[in-house]
Amino acid sequence: MSSALPRVRLSLHLRPHPRPRIHPHHARTYTTPPQKPRSGHAEWYASMLPAMIPVALLGSAVYMALHLVQTRLAHEKALDDARAQLRVLEAEVDALTAARAGAPESGKAKAEAGSWWRFW
Repeated sequence: MSSALPRVRLSLHLRPHPRPRIHPHHARTYTTPPQKPRSGHAEWYASMLPAMIPVALLGSAVYMALHLVQTRLAHEKALDDARAQLRVLEAEVDALTAARAGAPESGKAKAEAGSWWRFW
C-alpha cells in the first residue's frame, strides 16, 4: 500500500512594490553643499590624530607611573638620610652625656674656687 502524496508546485512571483507617486510639490529635497577637497594638512591630521590618541594616553600613563616611582624612591632616600643624621646626632648626645656624667667634680671645683667677676 503505497500512498503517494500529490505534488504541489509553488511558484512565487515577486514583483517590486511600486513606489507611490509623490507630487513634486510635496517631495522633500535634501541637498548637501558641495564639499571642497581637503587640504593635505587636513587629510594628514584626519588620518593620524585618531591613531595618536591611544599612544598619547599610554605615554601619559607610563610617565605618571615612572614619576610616582621616582618620587617614592626620592622620599625613601630622604628618610634614610634623615635617619642616618639622627643616628649621628644621637651618638653625639650620648657621648656628651657620658662626658658630662664623668666630669661633675671638675665643674664643682671651679665653682667653689670662685669666679673671676666677683669682687668681694
